[in-house]
Amino acid sequence: MIRRPPRSTLSSSSAASDVYKRQECINWVMWQMAGQGPMSGNFGHFMVYAPDDACEARTYGVTRYGMEVQRLCSVLDQQLQGKQFICGDEYTIADMMCLPWFDQIRQGKGYLHANGVNAAQFLSVSQYQNANRWADQLLARPQVQRGMLVCRKYGKPWLHDPRFKHLASSL
Repeated sequence: MIRRPPRSTLSSSSAASDVYKRQECINWVMWQMAGQGPMSGNFGHFMVYAPDDACEARTYGVTRYGMEVQRLCSVLDQQLQGKQFICGDEYTIADMMCLPWFDQIRQGKGYLHANGVNAAQFLSVSQYQNANRWADQLLARPQVQRGMLVCRKYGKPWLHDPRFKHLASSL
């Protein structure tokens, strides 16, 4: 249950036992669930899937949710200034939850409009240097690479697709 994760899933060591660090982690989990996820999803919907004949609605949605996603990216970027992970020096469930949404926005193929403009270009995601550094650092981890593949075509693609066999060796 994400709403109240057990202490053992918050991080690998002391954050789970330090009440202040634990609360900071839970705050970021809530931030992701109430802000980053829904707003990024709404932006993606209007950018990519809104009907072509609904230009006013598409423009309004892309503008409204795009500005909010930029604000949220700025909040994340500021939080990561001088830090390795969202909650400091420890990799926590907050990092696990926020990374896929940020990566969906920043990668070239994420939220690609039919006209060829993607979310990274539209939102100028390259300006969020701390968040991009953090995402690159996390995505370099084999465990994160495996996690980002789950729920694609197969639950464990490294067992079925030879392109991902190298990820099985770090289990």
